[in-house]
Amino acid sequence: MSTSAKKFIILLGDVVLLYSALFVTVYARYSNVSPYHTNFTTAQLFQIHAVAFTPLILVWLVVFYIHNLYEITSAKNTLEFYTGLSRSLIANFFIAVLFFYFANFANVAPKTNLFIYFAVFSMCFVIWRSQMNGILKKRLLTKTVILSGDDSGEKLAVKLNQNPQIGYRVESVFNFNSNLENFAEFIKSNHIKALIIDDKFLEMESFALSINDFLDNIEVINLDKFNERVWRKVNLKNISQLWFLSNFATGRKSVYGFIKRIADFAISLVLIPFIFAFGILIAVSIKLCDKGPIFYKQKRVGYKGRNFILFKFRTMRTDAESKGAQWTIENDKRVTKVGRFLRKARLDELPQLINILKGEMSFVGPRAERPEFHQLLLKEIPFYDRRYLVKPGLTGWAQINYTYGSSVEDTKEKLSYDFYYLKNRSFIFDLGIILKTINIVLAGLGR
Repeated sequence: MSTSAKKFIILLGDVVLLYSALFVTVYARYSNVSPYHTNFTTAQLFQIHAVAFTPLILVWLVVFYIHNLYEITSAKNTLEFYTGLSRSLIANFFIAVLFFYFANFANVAPKTNLFIYFAVFSMCFVIWRSQMNGILKKRLLTKTVILSGDDSGEKLAVKLNQNPQIGYRVESVFNFNSNLENFAEFIKSNHIKALIIDDKFLEMESFALSINDFLDNIEVINLDKFNERVWRKVNLKNISQLWFLSNFATGRKSVYGFIKRIADFAISLVLIPFIFAFGILIAVSIKLCDKGPIFYKQKRVGYKGRNFILFKFRTMRTDAESKGAQWTIENDKRVTKVGRFLRKARLDELPQLINILKGEMSFVGPRAERPEFHQLLLKEIPFYDRRYLVKPGLTGWAQINYTYGSSVEDTKEKLSYDFYYLKNRSFIFDLGIILKTINIVLAGLGR
């Protein structure tokens, strides 16, 4: 079963459960009440409540998405999963209270019905998701063999066996040093149903011929494409000029780019007045902390390698770079007490709305790098400058998947996410990144 199919089943189950819990609530409240007193039958009352609750249900589903409850890689009965589930339920409860406080629905008693509905749904939701995670982990596994020309096969095997909810159980890993003479017999005798293979193996004519007999009964998956599909990042070893020609066609994205610019301008223009008062509180806090400058202006590399001045609320000591430019590291001692809070909540980024308004940045895109580090990374990492084929973003796919980057190796990892974004950028993807960023902010997982 594909990852998309699993996500759809989970989403469909949530929707069915949401409306089923609502039916139980209505039935419990009105089944013993005479239609004479309510003027409606129980079925009619359910329809009335369904109409009233549907906008709320749609918002709840978005909150579940924000908290990664539709990510198959997170569908494990772990503390992290239940923490996200609990946070989503708490958030949804307060959203529901506000929703019915301001809304006015005839024939709906929001106070009582809402509490009953939320209690019924929450209890069933936890049970449903726990059971679904168990099913994904134990009952839908495909026996798999990996053929890899380097150590990436072993690494993938460990990941898949640690995340059985993805749906593959790796029985063995073969490389060029393995005995491949009896490979076909191994596949048949062990009832292997999936083969994740490096294309280099298919260049071996004798090996390719030996596996033809069972290809009709087995799922054959390209190793690099599988990694990209599941982990949603690209293998930098496969990046070449041809890759960009094949995957980055600006002409096909011209309408997307035009509409995105309009949306960036309009949204930033609307948000700036609203955050002005909030910005005053941040400014006062920064001044009270160490009496240094409120804003931090820094030269960054932007679209097509052009430099621009980026604005942020200052989060570090005034002498933070007395020894020159340095990468920010986790628990950086140069960060002030107020700055630590601003970074975790990503409030230090708010002044970048000015950069978005000016067209130097977008809400979603790769992180804008400093020129000092840009020159170093350009020498160390092939095609590094290609990340500037799109405007840098206030948030981005790399930023939400790999928060800290304090070395060349960290940057390579983040670049694999940046190139995935370049290849797959779309309005839906941008919206998903923004929603995931909201989760990071609410959970205090910022850098």
